[in-house]
Amino acid sequence: METVKMILALRSGIRLKVIFLLYNWWNERNSVREGEKRRQAAHIAGLSWKQAMEIENLHKPMQQESGVRRRMRKWQRPQAGKLKINVDGAFRELDKNGGWGYVIRDEDGRVIQSGSGRQRYACNAMQMELRACIEGVKAARELGIGEIILETDGALVVEALLHNAFSLSMVGGVVHELKELLAENFISTQVKYVPRECNRVAHELASYRECE
Repeated sequence: METVKMILALRSGIRLKVIFLLYNWWNERNSVREGEKRRQAAHIAGLSWKQAMEIENLHKPMQQESGVRRRMRKWQRPQAGKLKINVDGAFRELDKNGGWGYVIRDEDGRVIQSGSGRQRYACNAMQMELRACIEGVKAARELGIGEIILETDGALVVEALLHNAFSLSMVGGVVHELKELLAENFISTQVKYVPRECNRVAHELASYRECE
């Protein structure tokens, strides 16, 4: 009973995530007991996050949501003096192949640099998203720019960089490495989530390398 009271006392957004996480955790336990393969913790966390976000979006006024979606569909230029790094990772569960890609653009929308790569025996999709971030950030460091904006369509990556939720997870070491890169090499950094429509170039780069 005390646990229920604590959950109900949480802010609505956090409360939804906790409820879905507990449900998916309970459902995962039952599935494993029935002989199904255990899913990774990052997958369950990501599923819970998406479910909570979908419920929250249902309660937004349709007109407001449509306006936000229209504004967010187009890639936005960074402010003067900053570089924007768009990154994406791809992962194929069948053979554990992964791909990553990044593109760096300036305030005029010009492509300064792009890159992509492939990784065999990757752990999961989040690892590849983080690998894309690291490669893009390293490239920006070599360009000597002090202020960057890092954009990804991986909501869990943003959550991991802004909080400590994944410090003890399988990708905790990679998250720590990326946080150090951002803190030690730039005057200012912003980490943002964007929908896939605003991240198409990086997505295509990562998907191409995954399929090689």
